[in-house]
Amino acid sequence: MKLVGFGCSFTYGSELLDPELANSWDRHHENTPYREKHSWLGRLAEKLNVSFNNLAEPACSNYCVQEKFADYIQKNDCSDTSICVAWTNHLRNSWWSDDKQCWIHDGFIRNENETLFGASFKEWLTHSHKRCEQATLNAKLFVNSVCEAKGIKIMQFDAIANVNSPHYSNYHMQGRSMQDVLIAEGKMLGREFLASGGHPNEDGHRHYVDLMMEWIKAKNIV
Repeated sequence: MKLVGFGCSFTYGSELLDPELANSWDRHHENTPYREKHSWLGRLAEKLNVSFNNLAEPACSNYCVQEKFADYIQKNDCSDTSICVAWTNHLRNSWWSDDKQCWIHDGFIRNENETLFGASFKEWLTHSHKRCEQATLNAKLFVNSVCEAKGIKIMQFDAIANVNSPHYSNYHMQGRSMQDVLIAEGKMLGREFLASGGHPNEDGHRHYVDLMMEWIKAKNIV
């Protein structure tokens, strides 16, 4: 079996830095093996003794998750695949760039270069911002419906604060986010599960997978 993961920086593994690399950062190609191995997806694959493919992107929106999932499903044999989705905040949005042949996420536009897609971004803020909740609900409906129709197993949860969804039986801790759970668990256990930038650290990813494994075994997910 193979796990294929989609999501934002919480699945990508931002702030997981290989201590053996000097001046490493979380998007440096030399850091990728460490980052992916220590992210929750890599930890879960190790626990289940399976391979994995991490397709998450920092600042990714749920619309982008939907589109990347659709691309993967259409191009790959998923007969022995489990889809893993850590949904991100519903207020995020993304655009596909034909020029750069990649997704552009509004978080990077806000933080780095608002002129990159300035007109589109301003139009979204003016006319489409209130549509974000429905777009996320639609993305979840699409991914879950396709998996059900094709008989593909799926595990999912909210990485950060999100809009409430209809009940899905394969949803881990529905109504709570990974970030909130790790904050609460850290306070209860007297441990620090988040890095300085708010992403899970190595212990945070490991601890959340331990919680997931209890749920996976109880629900017979895999």
